[in-house]
Amino acid sequence: MNERIHRPRREDRWPVGHLGWAFMGLPEFEGRVASFLVEGHARGERQVFIVDDPRAALWPKGLVERGDLLIFSTAEAYGQAMIIDAAAQRAAFESSLAQAIELGYTGLRIAADNTSLTLDPERLEAWMRWEEEAELLMQAKPITGLCAFDRTRSDAATIKALMSMHPVAVGF
Repeated sequence: MNERIHRPRREDRWPVGHLGWAFMGLPEFEGRVASFLVEGHARGERQVFIVDDPRAALWPKGLVERGDLLIFSTAEAYGQAMIIDAAAQRAAFESSLAQAIELGYTGLRIAADNTSLTLDPERLEAWMRWEEEAELLMQAKPITGLCAFDRTRSDAATIKALMSMHPVAVGF
């Protein structure tokens, strides 16, 4: 077992750090990611939710209005081309973390359905470079990232490759 993996406390449902999750359809993602974000709120972390077509009405209005929960479309978070530049993405996450710390949060907790960023060879290759950079970032900074991928939209080989990039693959 990888020694970098956070050993969850008994009261934790989700580990911290760089997490991978292969889910079955958007309803499962939205339903189960709520507990991930709730834990972030309890830890004093700023939460970030990223999905292709975000529906802010699904989330507690107060969290969104106060800025405790930021909601972005995949294109807003990663760019319209949806081909990740790992160095630029790291800088963006570091900037978001610095802003969160300045506002009094303890860190960032990011839940993202990244499926659309991996659906063709060029995007997948760029995404894999980002996963390596993201791992280094999450080892060094108070960021927990849940990189989620939809099994209904990706083939088994892609899902396996994506999960191998994460020190912790969560399941239910």
